[in-house]
Amino acid sequence: MSEFNECLKSMEVDDIRSVGRFFTWSNKRAGNFAVNKKLDRVLGNWEWHNLFNHSLAHFHQPGVSDHTPVSVDLSDFRSSGNKPFKFLNFWVKDERFMVIVRRIWNQKTIGNPLEAALCKLRNLKREFKSAFKKTNPSTKKEAIRAEIESTQADLLLYPADTGLLLKEKFMLSKLWKLKEDEESFLKQKSPLRGSGWGIQTTNSSTAL
Repeated sequence: MSEFNECLKSMEVDDIRSVGRFFTWSNKRAGNFAVNKKLDRVLGNWEWHNLFNHSLAHFHQPGVSDHTPVSVDLSDFRSSGNKPFKFLNFWVKDERFMVIVRRIWNQKTIGNPLEAALCKLRNLKREFKSAFKKTNPSTKKEAIRAEIESTQADLLLYPADTGLLLKEKFMLSKLWKLKEDEESFLKQKSPLRGSGWGIQTTNSSTAL
């Protein structure tokens, strides 16, 4: 491996940015006999990185092969509308958060500890994007408000209905939680907070 790295160094090439699978070769076996390696790479020299600094190597699913096919996208990824992954602090309050973290972190991976950690972090990102794709607290808050208004309208007709009273109490508690999530979301998103995406805490309140 050291000789290979010395060869890359003498050629003055290194990996271009990539997405998709990390391990690019598998022996297609299971259990203790399974072997996964990163054998396939896409390299570029200084001139390549200077001319195609937006290029992206995409490592696809292997299908029937033991190697992962790869394609290189030369189009400017900034014009594709893809947004960088942003971790939102209020996700940690969601009951699904720790379930996802434990499930991904308990997965067995092949390779050195750093490769294993990177692989798990990539899997976590994918799971978070899928699980919390439509969790804009502002949108949810309006839906909860509408349900509260409907429940309160029913209470005008049946003011002693225990089920309606409990439902109103439950929906109000959900509204307060969404208010806190919305405040956290907007605070991270605000350009006045610098990068805006670090872990933030607040004691201020926002009107419902």
